[in-house]
Amino acid sequence: MATVSLKGVKKAFSSVYTLHGIDLEIKDGEFVVFVGPSGCGKSTLLRTIAGLEDITDGEMCIDGLRVNELPPVKRGISMVFQSYALYPHMDVFENLAFGLKLAGMKTVEYTPLVERVAKVLQIEPLLHRKPRDMSGGQRQRVAIGRAIVQKPKVFLFDEPLSNLDASLRVQMRIEIARLHRELGSTMIYVTHDQTEAMTLADRIVVLRAGQVEQVGTPTELYYQPDNLFVAGFIGSPKMNTLNAKIAAIQEGRVTVVLADGCQVVVTVDAAGAGIGDEVILGVRPEHLKISAAAGSNELAGVTLTLEQLGEASMLYLDVPGMRDTFVARMPALFSSKPGERSVLHFKPEHGFLFKADGSAMRRLHPLAE
Repeated sequence: MATVSLKGVKKAFSSVYTLHGIDLEIKDGEFVVFVGPSGCGKSTLLRTIAGLEDITDGEMCIDGLRVNELPPVKRGISMVFQSYALYPHMDVFENLAFGLKLAGMKTVEYTPLVERVAKVLQIEPLLHRKPRDMSGGQRQRVAIGRAIVQKPKVFLFDEPLSNLDASLRVQMRIEIARLHRELGSTMIYVTHDQTEAMTLADRIVVLRAGQVEQVGTPTELYYQPDNLFVAGFIGSPKMNTLNAKIAAIQEGRVTVVLADGCQVVVTVDAAGAGIGDEVILGVRPEHLKISAAAGSNELAGVTLTLEQLGEASMLYLDVPGMRDTFVARMPALFSSKPGERSVLHFKPEHGFLFKADGSAMRRLHPLAE
């Protein structure tokens, strides 16, 4: 079984710690994605699993075997880097076969392996091309093929698609997802791209400042984040947040008052909270609708700008009490000019509430449409 287990893993460069006791269990055949802001330690964590960085403290096991002291070549892993790292003087066949040749395999042994991988990745016509004669997407397929042909226990991907244009990234995401289904291998993937994380992952690990903030499925992180950081990091555009105070608490319903005096209701479990507590209201841009008439759960603001994207429009507003840019996802043909006042509303079950320390109150109807 290709499991990966990390217990209290720490990493320090000189006296500066970049990983602060990571505990993580990755199951056999699971596709796990590391996400987080720049400098959070996700690439460092991946490199420690690969053996490219020594861990300072803690224990790491792959397939039940402690690997703290093992070099990369003995860990049963293959890594695909952000740069393709292909040998420019070798053709595709030679690039794919290079690791097998180093391992002492003969041509008659590795040739069918290389040809099989080329067929899986649909790069058979490229076997005798040099890297300079291929597109970025083709080079990345070769880099992935070089990892596959080694038959590793665990695949590691360090932002493999960041150098590709948007259309190629979509194509390669589909290819990587297909490979995972066909190979059934354990895969660990680092990315800045939320779309990659949400579409590829069985589970996502959200990191901040060298610590794990939350581990869960894409659905769990989106609908039931543990804290304000995860809620703001998962989702694009990011969640809107507003300062508020609790005005009333009923069973399963919390009424909060906003900076402009408006009151809104959110269906959350307010255990441990009291009337008058300062809280943070969260609403995702896609859950905001234009109010046609006076109603409940309304947010009023003044238009700053409108981005028309074709399939939708992003309405940016100045809303009293907002903690960051406030945006609402509107229909494609929606129109609003700077300075115009807009009134939006959302359903109580679509709201989020966070305590002053950033911890989330449990939502009672997280999957409500």
